[in-house]
Amino acid sequence: MTDWLFSSGRHTHVADFAERERLSFRYGAAKAYLEETLVLPGLWLYRSEATPDCRFSIEVEAGEPSRGRLILGAILASRGVVSLEGCGNEAWREDGRAYVMTPVERRARYEIDAHRGWRAVSLRLEPEALELVGGDSNLPELFKDTLDRGKEDVLGMATLPAKLRLVAQELLRPAFRGPMNRIFRQAKALEFLAYQFSVLDRSHEADDTLPARDLAKVRMARDRLLFDLREPPDLEALSKDVGLSPKRLNRGFRQLYGTTVFAFLRDARLDAARQALEEGTPLPLKQLAWELGYAQVSNFVTAFRRRFGVTPGAWKRGEEEV
Repeated sequence: MTDWLFSSGRHTHVADFAERERLSFRYGAAKAYLEETLVLPGLWLYRSEATPDCRFSIEVEAGEPSRGRLILGAILASRGVVSLEGCGNEAWREDGRAYVMTPVERRARYEIDAHRGWRAVSLRLEPEALELVGGDSNLPELFKDTLDRGKEDVLGMATLPAKLRLVAQELLRPAFRGPMNRIFRQAKALEFLAYQFSVLDRSHEADDTLPARDLAKVRMARDRLLFDLREPPDLEALSKDVGLSPKRLNRGFRQLYGTTVFAFLRDARLDAARQALEEGTPLPLKQLAWELGYAQVSNFVTAFRRRFGVTPGAWKRGEEEV
């Protein structure tokens, strides 16, 4: 893929991955990067991040004629709209969305509202990837149709499942560097691909979504959790506060965020810890843990390491752990 156009306000920046593997740009409040890595034959990994409270767009030139191309992505943080020429657009309002598109001879565009930052991971698959998985007849039809026959009319979005979210986070923040990082990246990219296939296979399942009125209450519950990470309401109190039963509230969280209320709160606390460490917080770990609702710093360290593969101290120092 060539000719990537980044825009923020009146500023634009054109870049080409043929010349470099990592594209960075900074205009006004927008500071972001997008990295391309060839992981395996026919399989490219893209990792991207941006600072909070900025808006920008990315346009990607159409793919090569007569070549199948499939994009499978996971948006961890941001709001925005993604569009594919001739196929309309998909908008998302919350963090945590999985998406698929087939940009064969079609221009793609991303409008990003990074209100709490932007973090995304995606895989680009081309025909060589069919050999990678052996052409298994049980694979989703979209995979074979796109790469084998050049299908070019798909743009879709769904809730990001919790397991896919975790793999995307591990790809964005790998636990290893150096030679081990390559092996880790390959393994996690294939795991990411497997979970994305499971998302594609859900198209035949019965619709079990909550109505818009209930989803508005779910979003209200999310905002109340994020308002006070140190002392958030428990599930019973939160359910009563927004007018949904605990079971229905958990169902709504799975629908919108791919996880339960408890898991969402845990991930939000750890994401806040990671951001604070990256920004160079002067707080000692014990104080940071307390601010995020952990009574014992040991519990905080254990949860952080389980989520990101390293301890908070190692993360802050930029070290890897084995």
